[in-house]
Amino acid sequence: MKLDLPADGLRGFSPLNWRALGWYEGHLRRLLLNLRRNRKLSAIHALAKLLTPLVPINAVLVPIPSWKSLSRTNPVPQLLASSLCRPCHGLLRRRHATVGQHHLDRQLRQRNQIHSFEAVPDLSNNATDWSFHQVWIVDDILTTGATALAARNCLQNLGITVGGAICLAKTPKQKSKYNPKTIRNG
Repeated sequence: MKLDLPADGLRGFSPLNWRALGWYEGHLRRLLLNLRRNRKLSAIHALAKLLTPLVPINAVLVPIPSWKSLSRTNPVPQLLASSLCRPCHGLLRRRHATVGQHHLDRQLRQRNQIHSFEAVPDLSNNATDWSFHQVWIVDDILTTGATALAARNCLQNLGITVGGAICLAKTPKQKSKYNPKTIRNG
């Protein structure tokens, strides 16, 4: 399966600084959907190896936690973060279940994620001085950024600097339904 990934990956700044291997479409989309169910470590390690050059050398990685039960959880963010050869800390946990987001628009996704994260217990007792680190949030797919923004807000409320989000794929913006060829003059 050929993934047709951009040679230097993808980078963007909206809604936060982000880096990804490629667009969430075609073979990459199918592979990521399959990884959520089948958890092939060899595939995750291979993708992590391709993604590593996009990850800042001084990054501390924080994977997005799932709220689902262990048998239904999305394991990719944790497995990816652990495979990226950077320090990895589970600083976040879900406060409550959220609605599945695949059918929600941008505004509903943002509302769905309000206060969805909290710091793991005993983080305040952690001896790490976070002022010397830049955290990067790790998720498998970045669509509107609502999940990453909610995680960033939680971490920033704790005084932790967030550099951005690292993901395997970025959902392309929807193409406009406007088609000038279908409009007739007159």
